[in-house]
Order: sequence, then structure tokens, then C-alpha cells
Amino acid sequence: MPLEPGSRKMRTTLLAESLVKRQHNVLWWTSAFDHFKKKWDFSSDAELVISNGIKIKALKGIGYKRNISLRRFVDHRILAKKFKKLASKENKPDVIVTSMPPHDLAFEVVAFANKNNIPVLVDIRDEWPDLLIQHVPVKLQKIAKMVLFKEFVLTKKTMKGADALVAMMDPFLDWGLKYAERDKTWAEKVFYLGYKRNVGRENKSNKIVKLKDRLENKFVVTFIGTFVHSNNPSILLDCAKKLIDKDICFVLAGCGDLFDKIKKESSDLPNVILPGWLEQSEINTLLEHSNVGVCPATQIRDAFPNKVFVYLSAGLPILSAWQGDLQKTIDKYRIGFYYTPNDAEALIGNIKKLYENNELYTLLSNNALRVFDELFDADKIYYDYASHIESVAQAL
Repeated sequence: MPLEPGSRKMRTTLLAESLVKRQHNVLWWTSAFDHFKKKWDFSSDAELVISNGIKIKALKGIGYKRNISLRRFVDHRILAKKFKKLASKENKPDVIVTSMPPHDLAFEVVAFANKNNIPVLVDIRDEWPDLLIQHVPVKLQKIAKMVLFKEFVLTKKTMKGADALVAMMDPFLDWGLKYAERDKTWAEKVFYLGYKRNVGRENKSNKIVKLKDRLENKFVVTFIGTFVHSNNPSILLDCAKKLIDKDICFVLAGCGDLFDKIKKESSDLPNVILPGWLEQSEINTLLEHSNVGVCPATQIRDAFPNKVFVYLSAGLPILSAWQGDLQKTIDKYRIGFYYTPNDAEALIGNIKKLYENNELYTLLSNNALRVFDELFDADKIYYDYASHIESVAQAL
């Protein structure tokens, strides 16, 4: 949530602000728990106005320490039950947009909308509960599907009950339509996550000042994201060991389940920096001093991670192990290189290509800036998204 000056503006914030610019009021239901920092924004259920036209209702669950855990599952169930109890006490909206996941909250939102004849769009941001199965050993996946049978039913009912499905990439939309058991209509569209390029004063925090000093005259390879198994950045430690004799510095910014482990493993690598969680202005400064953005992956997965848009906004060539839309975009527009998941030697080779060939680097960097302006600028994306919501609301 955008509770502090300089906090990152994510998808819901950008959409809400775009709707307000079009003279709409937004009631934003959310969790009182900060998913990224794993801390409470509020100690109990709370309501606050963050700007003219945007009001937040934050619901308190039990919190969790790991993204894939029973505790997170219970936390989301509590939020879903609270929404079901409290939603009818508010004025009925003209249209609802619910993100998915959490799938159980999305189910309750769609059920509420259907009951009250309110147009509802489901914004698919991840494949739950399908994604959970990938974290189970292959031999146990059939059993896991049986255990989670009711969760799959909730997802199917959610997709079937939605008046429109939108998603942040084509494979997610196809996945949702398969659950909905229907063909794509005019109401189904893809709106990339995008990124809002921030222009402002350089951050002067002690953390960033120290970071800048260490990056002086270095070729900087940057990872910004969550330290979790699906996009484990520890492969960059392997790269750092092999490239320790060159003027190449690796910055791994963010936090998550694997942070402590990676911090310990990198303690004897002088060319690796872990600044921790960065606020928006700190990210801007890091990007200004970066040369390459990395999107690691530990397994074959078709997705378009948010960090891509961040990197492209600063003209950073992308080195990615993600398939699908992202791999196609990298190849089509020549904005970087794909490498096979967990292939450190391939990643090292790609880093060296850009480090040693300035002409190639400049070409890919210019392409990155052009592609961002044409396809991934959040101002354009969320203007179109808000317009689409209006169209769906008016048509139903």
C-alpha cells in the first residue's frame, strides 16, 4: 500500500490512481499485512483515506513468514471470511475488480458481485492453486491435487462467475479462460504490469551513498526482487565467483525467505552487495548506476516478472531465464539474452558479452528504452485498463 512518501507504486495503486483521474471513487479492500516485508501495516482492521477518491479497508489476518506455507493459507482464508461479512455493510459499487490470488478472497468477491448484480472483473496475477503444486515433489503431486481439490473448485467457480477476465500476461489469461470453460471475448484483455518511470531528486540515504561509492567505475549487474525459490538469485553468487577478477559488481536488492542464506553465502565475495529492501527513490538511484538487469528462474516457467519493467525503464538489457512472453519479447526486440534456468555458465557468458562489447551493449540498451516507452509505460497501460473497466461496467 502507498502509505509512505516514496513507497513503490504497484499494480493496484497505479490502477486506483488512474481511475481517480477519470473522476471515479475507489474503495480498496486489502490485507493489513505487508506481504513483501512480512510485517504489519496495521495492528487491527483499519480504514483510511490515502488521497481524494481512494479509501482503503485493511483486514487483519494472522500474518506469515513464508510465501508457501499453511499459515499464509489460513491468513488468506480469514481475509476472505471477513470480506464476506463486511462487504454488505458498504454502499454497493458500480463495478468490482478483484485480483487473483488470493483465490479464496477472489471467490468471495465474485460471489458477492453475482449476488448483488454488480459487474466484476478478475485480474489474474498468478496461477493459484496450480502454482502450489509445483512446490510439491513430483511423486506427491497427485496426492496434493486431491488434498487441494476444493481449492481448484473455488478457482473454477471464480473464473466462471466473472463477467470479464484480465491478466498481466497472455498465458495467465489463457489459464483463466480454461478454468472458465469459455472462449475469449472483447471483455478479456491483457494489461502488463508495467512501471511508472520516476523522475526526481537522487536519493541521499546513507544506504544509497555507501552503495554508490562501491559501484563507482564498475559494470553493475542488478537483481531487484523477492528472495524466494522460484526466482532464487543465488546463481549470481556463482557468477560473482567466476568474475571476481573483473570490474563487475553484483547488487542483489530485496528481501525474502532466502535472504539470510544468500547473505551468509556471499559474505566472502567483495563483488556482491546486498542492500536489502529499497524504497522507490533508492531503486531509482540504483538503476541509474546499473548496467544489466537479471531475472533468474529455477525451473521452466512462462511468466513476465515485474522486475523486467523496472529494468527496461532505465534502459538495462535483460538477462532472463523465464520462458513464454518474456523470452519472445527479448528475442523479438533484441533487449537482452535468454539463458536456461540454473545455467550459471550461460549467464556468465551473457554478462561477459555485454561487459566486453560496448557497441552491442549500447544497441540493447537503446532497444530497452524504446520498448519500455512503446509497450510498458504504466501511464499508458493503466489509462487503457481504467477505460476497459468503464466499458465492462457500462455494457452489463
